[in-house]
Amino acid sequence: MATSRTICAVALALSLAVATGCGGSKPEPSLPRAELTPDAPPVTPQPPPAPPDQKQPDPKQPDGKSPPGPAYELDQTKHAIPATAARGRLAGAEVTPTAQLQGAELTFIAKGATPAEARTLRINLAPMLVADQAPPPVVNRQWKVALDAEPGALVPHIWLEEPGKNPFFAPSGYALTLELGHRMNGKVAGKIYLSLVDEAKTVLAGTFEAAYTRTYTDPLGPDDAPYVGGEVAVTGAKPKAEVRVGYVAFTAETLFKQLQLECTPTVQFLPDPDPTTRPRASLLASGDGKARAFRYEHVKLPPGRYLVFATITDGPAVWKWVDVPAGGALTENFVLDATKTGGAQVSVPPELTGKVTFGPADAADKPALEAGLFQGVAFHTVRKDADIVAGKALVENLAPGKYEVRAGELRGFVEIVAGKRVDVALMPPKK
Repeated sequence: MATSRTICAVALALSLAVATGCGGSKPEPSLPRAELTPDAPPVTPQPPPAPPDQKQPDPKQPDGKSPPGPAYELDQTKHAIPATAARGRLAGAEVTPTAQLQGAELTFIAKGATPAEARTLRINLAPMLVADQAPPPVVNRQWKVALDAEPGALVPHIWLEEPGKNPFFAPSGYALTLELGHRMNGKVAGKIYLSLVDEAKTVLAGTFEAAYTRTYTDPLGPDDAPYVGGEVAVTGAKPKAEVRVGYVAFTAETLFKQLQLECTPTVQFLPDPDPTTRPRASLLASGDGKARAFRYEHVKLPPGRYLVFATITDGPAVWKWVDVPAGGALTENFVLDATKTGGAQVSVPPELTGKVTFGPADAADKPALEAGLFQGVAFHTVRKDADIVAGKALVENLAPGKYEVRAGELRGFVEIVAGKRVDVALMPPKK
């Protein structure tokens, strides 16, 4: 645990924060080694590697030639979709991409040596709907778009993204044949033939099986596990206040994520920033600060220990430490009442300067976070600290709960009670 928590400090330094506007404003795990069993067949000796200047034959072709790619065809009526896996050229690179379907966005991803070198083709199947709302469900299952088609509700928008260049955008002016099946076991089968009018003559054709991320109106199900989700009931918030939800992950794939929305009827969907790890994602559907609660979801999480939190900006924060197992389906509801808060006056040695910082207290049997990680977690969740003046620091507007308090190398814990101010002393151990 201590090792993974230290690694997480790096993830926090690269944290992702997305804000829109309660008022009116938006490594892949390594595979286990295969070992021979007593019944395993003998290993066939492999030929020595070819010299550097000798081209290796393609094992898929007996004659050593690469299989021909799909023809670049701008006449949609001549599209003959191959029965093989979708492949072609994305921005000049020969690829066999993977596919994902999130709401009405179909995405083809060709991994590079690093996530930043990935090539991505996005097809928005419902382009006339509001772009900043949650992905709508796919209604149509077939698209046939001619080169001279005018932009419209039945003409998908297409983005082609490649490293180091601005995205290529096509609201129309391409040739597309696309068929989608229905969701089954978390996937959607499909067929595609697409030719773009770009400099590299992008073409993609064949069959695919897209990993499916459901829309926010659907209930969470086994396909979304492991997940943590629930409601955030907000009361007493000031006008224009914003609600944030998020998590800190203490796993082999440590990750920090947060979303922020006002109390307007809107939804924010945040896929994982690394396109090669989607469809892991988070969602926040806004409430109104009254009867309608906010609703959040963090889906397809790597198993591990998580700090899940909700907070009002410039107000109190609530949280829960949870262990998410493989296939876990956890519901954690939060209550944020801005009128029921407390405070603490912290005493430290008179010679100590700097700040006193409050963070979420973990279970007593868990190891302490190293200093940099604690500061990062505290900043992204509680966001409450105070300057030390003459050996004292006062922190208020804290939600009821147990907090860890730090000042320099001093560390302690305090239980906050609504309507009260408690005293806590941070002193070095007696020698």
